[in-house]
Amino acid sequence: MADQLAGQWYADATGLGELLPADRVDEALRTIHDFNVRRFGGGRMGAVNGMRPDGSVDGSSEQSAEVWVGTTYALAAFMIGRGLVDEGWETARGAAEVTYGRGLWFRTPEAYDADGNFRASLYLRPLAIWAIEEALRRRRAVAAW
Repeated sequence: MADQLAGQWYADATGLGELLPADRVDEALRTIHDFNVRRFGGGRMGAVNGMRPDGSVDGSSEQSAEVWVGTTYALAAFMIGRGLVDEGWETARGAAEVTYGRGLWFRTPEAYDADGNFRASLYLRPLAIWAIEEALRRRRAVAAW
């Protein structure tokens, strides 16, 4: 699942520290990037919610086969904050290209699928894009030490 580490992302963003072993978090983020981002939509659509171990999209529900724009931006921020900068930007770029590239701008949807169908325009969770700025700020602060 694209957002399986949401709790650790919140802990990072709020300064609570490690909830899980850092090496496991890194491995999981790399796996999510490989499966949910790169193996979906040619790697240019963001992070699909669910992937099966065989690399196919989990079509067991509407939501598992969708990209949630806000979840994708939060995942990208988490990756960037954890030092997976290229992976984070690749993840965010996919959501931006699908939504803004299609002219949805301020009608950003909650979700879309591989066919480009989307739902819930004007959704607020995509404001998670601002978490990318926060992750970059945190990385700069650590580098300044």
